[in-house]
Amino acid sequence: MARPLRDLIRRKPRRTAFVLSGGGNLGALQVGMLQALVERDIRPDAVLGCSVGALNGAAIAADPTRAMVLRMRDLWLSLADSEVLPTGVLPATLQLARRGEAIHTNVHLRAVMERVIVSRRFEDLAVPFQCVAADLADGEETWFSEGPLIAPILASAAIPAVFPPVEIDGHRYIDGAVVDDVPVLRAAALGFGRIYVLHVGAWDRPRPEPKRPLDMLTYAYWLARRSRFRRDLASIPRDIEVIVLPPGQTPFLRYNDLHHSEAMFESAHEASSAFLDGRAGPSDADIAAAVPHVRPDDRPTAGDGAGVDDASIEDQVTVEPTGEDSSARRPPF
Repeated sequence: MARPLRDLIRRKPRRTAFVLSGGGNLGALQVGMLQALVERDIRPDAVLGCSVGALNGAAIAADPTRAMVLRMRDLWLSLADSEVLPTGVLPATLQLARRGEAIHTNVHLRAVMERVIVSRRFEDLAVPFQCVAADLADGEETWFSEGPLIAPILASAAIPAVFPPVEIDGHRYIDGAVVDDVPVLRAAALGFGRIYVLHVGAWDRPRPEPKRPLDMLTYAYWLARRSRFRRDLASIPRDIEVIVLPPGQTPFLRYNDLHHSEAMFESAHEASSAFLDGRAGPSDADIAAAVPHVRPDDRPTAGDGAGVDDASIEDQVTVEPTGEDSSARRPPF
């Protein structure tokens, strides 16, 4: 008796993307999440990163193994006594009021990147990698996927007022979180069927009540990024598996406090390990649990004309090579 046609058709295995969000010094949480993933032999076919997620993402794309995760842990622990985000003599509020574009230079941040990421070009990484930055002139969401590696990561991590803009091919760029803090929608549009989201934001508890104008400014910036992420998740078709890893306890820290990395590793590793070991069935419930107000019914079904596609995302973003040819092109995924 002939076998049913559906049994003869071999499904193409789902490709997996890791998406790493911005988050400044909370980026240590992503290292704990990555450890949980590699311990379960979950490897990416591509990595997309924003801001500190670009730094962590490039490192895991260079070597997606436990050995690299351990190197990343050591690196984050060493930052407590580094000059990446020095406290300075003046309070942060006074530093923000002085002349200039940023409180700090990016010299020490560049040195940190070059210590952990041996590769110097996107093409040298073991896994395809992209990072996002915002064009300072027009706010365009710009993606880098080929050519020199370090400058685009610096641009993606150029937190406004903290680090200076980074010039690449005549354009000046700032923190990718300004335009796409958690680039999950891009991963979906690039055709990945399973997306692990390493987001360091706290969804399960309220933020402290703003007490100063600067607090309110920071809160508004956080709220805008949170809202974008929620909208993007709700627009991804249900047949794409989106797994939002829990960060565990996410402390509220001063932007330049790098003394809590060890506790964040352990928190994120424990929470993500328990989550991954306990998962079963489709991931709709995972999204609903991790991100309030995103329900299974909010997400479109495949083929209903909603959701994302390559054409729609190309209208929104640019893939900017960083070499001799500066014309935009499709990423090598």
